[in-house]
Amino acid sequence: MSDCMRDWDVWRLVLPGVSPLEVWNLPVMGRELWELLGAPRVDADRRAGVPEPALAGRLGPALAVALSTLVKRHAVDAVWLSGGLVCLEGFGAMLSSVSTALPCPVYVAEHPLFAPALAGLRLLAPLAPAHPVALDVGQTGIKCVSPTAAPRIFERDAALLPRYFIGMARPPDRRHVKAAVAFIASALRVFSARLPDALCLALPCPLDASLVPGGCTYGWEGHESLVADILQAAMGNEGRGTALVLNDAELATEAARGDSRLANHSRVLCLTLGFGPGGALLERR
Repeated sequence: MSDCMRDWDVWRLVLPGVSPLEVWNLPVMGRELWELLGAPRVDADRRAGVPEPALAGRLGPALAVALSTLVKRHAVDAVWLSGGLVCLEGFGAMLSSVSTALPCPVYVAEHPLFAPALAGLRLLAPLAPAHPVALDVGQTGIKCVSPTAAPRIFERDAALLPRYFIGMARPPDRRHVKAAVAFIASALRVFSARLPDALCLALPCPLDASLVPGGCTYGWEGHESLVADILQAAMGNEGRGTALVLNDAELATEAARGDSRLANHSRVLCLTLGFGPGGALLERR
């Protein structure tokens, strides 16, 4: 264990009533959902010359099938959406058309990009920290929030951090993991003028009880010391505090829990629409 990890109380946070869902590979229209409803699809359309106002509409058919399937499968009484794709021009109009066929309402986060990270700050509040920071690590960038700084996004440089998909070989020297750790640590150092004493860290991958990460395009699956490496790279042997670590879709669901429009809904499907769709189920007991 690093000196930094000894000074930090690190928890794999499990949120009450939240169940992660694997939706990225949902079969839709003969493809996996991420291929039709994700940033790569939008980027490909842009390269092909699709006008900006038309991009959201081209996501509509896949979103309609996915929502119809997931709403029925999980018997939810509301849907809540966040993520970068929600910010596309025309997304609201497209969603209004898609949602008319659903048996439940669909809500969009008030702050689609930063809602999960803001929920991370709320999770840290009971600790009464002096300098809390929440990092929502996505596969295209990192959303950072704190009470004392304007929210900020650090974009992933695909040249320095290439995307490793399922079946692609990883560099045997693990340099890609070191680069990912350096990216996250650098974002934390640059964003926070002072070392935080409480950190909420959301990662775009499954996490077991020991914080061993599963697969994502950073290629760090199975890297047991990932969180320790991030803390060490960001803060060295300075500072101390508490770190709450969870999956990014789980954190988005915590944001949905705090949305007053959902107060009377007992089962909510929460989807993050970014590089690829992530999902979780919120059950109020």
